Amino acid sequence: MITKKEILEQPQKHKIVASRYRDLAAPLIDLIDSTNPESIDFVGCGTSYFLAMGCARQFERLSGGRIRSSFYSGSEMMLGLKRAPKNSLLVGLSRSGSSSETISALERARSMGNATASVTCEPGSEMRGPSDVSVELDFISEEAIVMTKSFTSMAFFVSALARELFAPEDLDEYLLAIPESSSDTLESARKCIAGISVFDIDHFVFLGYEEYFAASMEGLIKVTESSLTEADCYQTLEYRHGPKSKVRRETLAVISANPLTVDEELSVAKEIEFLGGKALIISGGQVSEFEQINTSYRGRDFGDWFLRAIPLQLLGIEKALAKKLDPDKPTNLTKVVRL
Repeated sequence: MITKKEILEQPQKHKIVASRYRDLAAPLIDLIDSTNPESIDFVGCGTSYFLAMGCARQFERLSGGRIRSSFYSGSEMMLGLKRAPKNSLLVGLSRSGSSSETISALERARSMGNATASVTCEPGSEMRGPSDVSVELDFISEEAIVMTKSFTSMAFFVSALARELFAPEDLDEYLLAIPESSSDTLESARKCIAGISVFDIDHFVFLGYEEYFAASMEGLIKVTESSLTEADCYQTLEYRHGPKSKVRRETLAVISANPLTVDEELSVAKEIEFLGGKALIISGGQVSEFEQINTSYRGRDFGDWFLRAIPLQLLGIEKALAKKLDPDKPTNLTKVVRL
């Protein structure tokens, strides 16, 4: 099975990202130094939109207000509903480098005199045209229609870039920590999911804040496209404000807890279990009382945000198999969307 194989390859690919990071990042760092943008923004479509969301949150967090960072869907920029601010750098994110809306967004930003860049996994892609700099993770080759390792690898690259720009003293440690945490996350997720009766689940809920919300949204799209199963995503405490009415015995709620609000988020987990559902916690530290997937990442900077997507990718695959669906052939989907 191609999709599952590519999920399991992620720790290995993250080691390559770490080893090649500086060479890949150097032209983009030079562009940022020469243009001195007031904001660094991200644009993508589908899974890459949630990638853009998490990357923007990381940039804002690490910059500590030194720059602004926003995220956009390719379509809203293509349609003129949103546009890049003046004196900004717009970074397009796309596995294939061929997403029509994202290419259009870069073209529009460039026409306004802004700097543009792209991060993709396809060498020589169409996104080179409207990009001042194109970063190509050419060692990430996905055969599957569903994005998995490309999402986390591009996210790792951009999150490392944020550290080089705003916390350079942390970069070396981060480049070492993520591949190890990736392996730990995958192992912990496989053990945990093996103990869950995925067949009996017909309602997934993914909860989290900030970058972890972006990872949770990626979980929603993965479970939806892989297994055609009902799935919801909310900020954790917002789930109390109406959506919890859907909780039932067949509900699995995955809470991507952060170290700043973990006590409040665990209270939501308790409430979900009181209502008859099952709660699963993803965290970088040890959590008692609930089933847990541990990323082993000890930082408080949300730096493992994209690793939180790995267990959700696996849940989508296992649920698809339980329903006798082929995750390598998701319904109605193609690998690239062109207009």
